[in-house]
Amino acid sequence: MKKPKLPFRIRKKNTLSAKSGLPPESMVYVGKERPGTISIKLLDYDGESIEERPLKEITECEAYKTKDSVTWIAVTGIHEAAKIEEICNLFHIHPLIQEDILNTQQRTKIEEFDDYLFVTFKNIYFSESSQSIETEQISVILGKNFVLSFQETESALFNEIYQRIHTAKGTIRQKKADYLLYKILDTAVDQYFILIDKIGDSVEDIEEETMHYPNNSTSFKIQTIKKELLLLSKHILPMREALNKLEAGTSDLIEARNMNYYRDVYDHTYQAYDTIENYRSLLSDLMNIYYTTMSNRLNQVMKVLTIISTIFMPLSFITGVFGMNFKYFPGLNHPDAYYVFWMIVGIVSISMLIYFRRKKWF
Repeated sequence: MKKPKLPFRIRKKNTLSAKSGLPPESMVYVGKERPGTISIKLLDYDGESIEERPLKEITECEAYKTKDSVTWIAVTGIHEAAKIEEICNLFHIHPLIQEDILNTQQRTKIEEFDDYLFVTFKNIYFSESSQSIETEQISVILGKNFVLSFQETESALFNEIYQRIHTAKGTIRQKKADYLLYKILDTAVDQYFILIDKIGDSVEDIEEETMHYPNNSTSFKIQTIKKELLLLSKHILPMREALNKLEAGTSDLIEARNMNYYRDVYDHTYQAYDTIENYRSLLSDLMNIYYTTMSNRLNQVMKVLTIISTIFMPLSFITGVFGMNFKYFPGLNHPDAYYVFWMIVGIVSISMLIYFRRKKWF
């Protein structure tokens, strides 16, 4: 039996409707279904020493809440709402912030509280396995001497930061927790530029194709790239707005000497957004050029067909006249009548071609 066609595609994930009817502060994971359990990694460091180990029990974080060193607790996987709630309760995080962490469809934003700063944004990267752009939500909580980070999957976003901390490259080991937050945001924005450069190469290829050899798939390629740029723009613009809010320097958790770093990230987001808008404008122009080119091609084809039809109109008339079934027809029995007919056809055709050529119709 043939299955009926569904009006929509079934998605195996919890959507915002999963929270419909529930009271505020309900801990419900909204996102793709994830296999396995979440993992928690502890990274505690200062200028002299570093400690890194996985945490088996959430209560192990208790001893690091009041340490003078910088403590980074990196949580991979947010699909277990109970464990996320337990971690956040240990650090006295507001339940509404816990809801935002569990909601992967949350908009990029920065919220300031008395004891901590909450940041959520999208990590956008190109997946080599699926050959497509993937997104994951990253949530970061900055405390006085600690940073809590929550990411959906094990991505390479934090790898460079881990390496810098281990090798004491740069000044990251000499800085406080607010500098670590800056490095996380800066690394995420750098990922945006990697994607923008990759899309820029595709835009150049599309531009050359549109100008010289457009085909039926060109418009599809343009629309695909415009969709990718729209995705980037959707997340970069609120990131820029959030950093602009942070740049005001109203939070006591960010040292004044580190504000220049945050301003630098803000400038990068501004540059990234401007580049995206330029590409989107260029693609719109390329789409117009494509439609104009295809229309001109159609006009050329129609012109050739019209010329051919115009030439055959008098020939069809002559053929119709000579094909009439009259018993007495002048020249019908002449021995050279057939050749005379073709001579008339040739003269008419050549005369019309000469006329069209003089008119520059082809």
